[in-house]
Amino acid sequence: MSGAVPDSTDTPLMRQYLELKAQVPDCILFFRLGDFYEMFFDDAVLVSRTLELTLTSRDKGKENPIPMCGVPHHSARVHLARLVAAGHRVAICEQTEDPKLAKGIVKREVVRIVTPGVQLDENELDPKTNCYLCAVVGDGARLGLAALDVSTGDFSVTETARDVLVDELARWQPREVLHEASFDVAPWQTRLHTVWTRLPEDIPRTAPTARKALEEALGGRLALGDELLGPLALRAGAAAVGYARRTQPNGTLPITRMVPYRAADALVLDEATRTNLELFATISGNRKEGSLLGVLDHTRTAMGGRLLRRWLAAPLVDVAQIRRRQDAVAWLVEHAAFRAELGSELAEIYDLPRLAARVSLGVASPKDLIALRRSLARLPAIAARVAAEYATPEARIDHPELLDLGSDLCAEVGVAIERVLVEDPPAQWRDGGFCKRGWSPELDELLDLSESGKDRVAQIETRERERTGIGSLKIRYNRVFGYYLEITRSNLDRVPADYIRKQTLANAERFVTPELADYEAKILHADERRVELELTVWADLSTEVGAASTRLRELGDTVGRLDALYSLAEVAHTQGYCRPLVDEGVILEIEDGRHPVVERLAAEGRFVPNDLRLDPDDAQLIILTGPNMAGKSTAMRQAALITIMAQMGGFVPARAATVGLCDRVFTRVGASDNLARGDSTFMVEMRETAHILGHATRRSLVVLDEIGRGTSTYDGMAIAWAVAEHLHDAIGCKTLFATHYHELTALARTRPRVRNFSTAVREWRDEVVFLHKIVAGGASRSYGIQVARLAGLDKKVIGRAKDLLASLERGADRTLPSGEQLSLLGAEPQAAAPQTSPTPASEIETTLAQLDLDGISPREAHTVLAELVQRARRLRPTD
Repeated sequence: MSGAVPDSTDTPLMRQYLELKAQVPDCILFFRLGDFYEMFFDDAVLVSRTLELTLTSRDKGKENPIPMCGVPHHSARVHLARLVAAGHRVAICEQTEDPKLAKGIVKREVVRIVTPGVQLDENELDPKTNCYLCAVVGDGARLGLAALDVSTGDFSVTETARDVLVDELARWQPREVLHEASFDVAPWQTRLHTVWTRLPEDIPRTAPTARKALEEALGGRLALGDELLGPLALRAGAAAVGYARRTQPNGTLPITRMVPYRAADALVLDEATRTNLELFATISGNRKEGSLLGVLDHTRTAMGGRLLRRWLAAPLVDVAQIRRRQDAVAWLVEHAAFRAELGSELAEIYDLPRLAARVSLGVASPKDLIALRRSLARLPAIAARVAAEYATPEARIDHPELLDLGSDLCAEVGVAIERVLVEDPPAQWRDGGFCKRGWSPELDELLDLSESGKDRVAQIETRERERTGIGSLKIRYNRVFGYYLEITRSNLDRVPADYIRKQTLANAERFVTPELADYEAKILHADERRVELELTVWADLSTEVGAASTRLRELGDTVGRLDALYSLAEVAHTQGYCRPLVDEGVILEIEDGRHPVVERLAAEGRFVPNDLRLDPDDAQLIILTGPNMAGKSTAMRQAALITIMAQMGGFVPARAATVGLCDRVFTRVGASDNLARGDSTFMVEMRETAHILGHATRRSLVVLDEIGRGTSTYDGMAIAWAVAEHLHDAIGCKTLFATHYHELTALARTRPRVRNFSTAVREWRDEVVFLHKIVAGGASRSYGIQVARLAGLDKKVIGRAKDLLASLERGADRTLPSGEQLSLLGAEPQAAAPQTSPTPASEIETTLAQLDLDGISPREAHTVLAELVQRARRLRPTD
């Protein structure tokens, strides 16, 4: 709120509003007034603009009316979602006492705060995606990072280097990132599409105070792996928890454990790799369909979908853990009948962790608990079926616990819910009607009175019609007048003397009788008492279920694991994937490998599989040449995707595969500007390449596509050559290097672990056919003009391009021949003025003449010689 406070605030209601607004100055305050949420002052102006609502004012007749706008409480959810999506924080202020019983202003209080990172409305949450709130603390080279999902209780912390913060945040995909005032968010805002929120000043600033706050929030238990908790990780965790607690003043955060982790504990996938490989969403359209996750996700539950996403975001680097998952997937693949039954059962199970969290936070409804009961009722049959399968002789799995739901299925929670709640509770449950009979004798009596009330009113109505002879007489009810008899004007002369006039309408009048008034008082008292008693029963049941919330979340995690394994088995079976051998070695060998997404999009039988072998001690760096559209990018990407799929414990699209553990997968593919950061295509390319060279190790897999194409030909070729040399000489990692610079194939003669491969192409009558097969040897040409023809370029343009290409290939250098002007319309070259200077030297002669023989090193001389040989071969006349 800005400016001077108008005089019209000097009322009890507005004083109450200003007091509550002062508690949440950085939030929009949804102030409950009857059936509306009202906003005032600057909040009203902001909301009216954001939601395109009418801006009105309070106390219009006064000199300084207060700006005001509002939304009906029954549709507030929609408006709230739009505000949060726009990056705003909204405080919900409710009436906390019955207006009928209030003396003066109705009591109100802020019951919760909704922020982009703290969402509890199931309609605004993606069932298969976590809603993470991240906190970043520190201002040096090292930072603390926490990731908290309040809707499920997932909570992880780490310490990370500043230069890889964006990659760690990309792992969690947070909806909101908290930061200290000293943290400069500008460099990060254009790289991560999220909301950045400054942390309050009173967050714990030291490790001891942070540890104390976390122990209090976690019930005395701090974390598994306490030795990993550095001071920055502790501070980040305390910041996230402290912020989340402020958003739920009346609820208990569903957090029971904090998991510290190190980035190196998983296969590291940086921001560019996640995007370039389209792991979670397509680059164009940002859709799950068409991504690797879209292919792998056959999960039937929300918690299974979220876990599968986390497995893909952080594949394993421990061979034993990978093989345990593979064993479970293999067992499910082999037991097709059981897998089908399991999928059907899992489809009936609701989101246990989020249901448990809603109970803990005090926002659950009877319908939520009915969903919980139905889910729990399904689990014994699944557990029994798994146990029965293990008992058979053919059950060969080594680690059956991955498919075991455990012994605690929270059966007593389901019994408690079934004992209290009706099977189909009303949506407006705060008016009662959700409790079963038999739970309380008093409640049963009140229910009888409430249900018989309709019959009693009908009896009075029938008797009064007979008594008065007015056939149209009706007994009605509304909240203002209660029960009344409505009689049309044409029958007013028949109204008995004991009727008491209540209200006059245009065509009728309303009356009440002593009998009706007495019965109304009795019914209304019974209804009020019934609702009061049902709400008490609800509070007791919520407390009982809430006491088991930790067990329910753990059970949900177990069910999610079973579902994620089911999904990997289902896709392995339906797509014909194989079980890869994952070992501690460094060799990547794939037989008949396929791209998991592209093969789904291709017509059946049309995808061409390819072999690949990468070995840091032998074939370490593959230079891959060939025309566009021939399959280079697909072949390279599928190698990276197969590695990731293998290390997350799944099967892979190949006839056979051996995957030596990778610590990181890097990709530099595609070309795009980052206009928001002022970066050109070339700058983006160089940033990503620098990141790769700075972090790759011998155990990494690097996929590079067209390095150097964003600048001039010679600059680009020089950069590509130098990058390839560095990857070979200094790092020694497995590398796939696609390029149109055919000169780079010369590296195979000077570097022992470089191999040349190309995409097979066949020419027929000046047409080109792409075979999409990777073969040994470098490509002789790029077939750019043929690709242009396939793309539909005009025939005149194609013809002119062929003429120019022939001229360039005969010419002295890579520019247009002297005396010609470029004409894309196919016009004949224009003759230039007669040359008076000698015939220009050839490109090779020029290069030789400029060499400094005394200053050039042997390696540089060899490089120049190899390049000149390639040029000479291109200029040699053909047969």
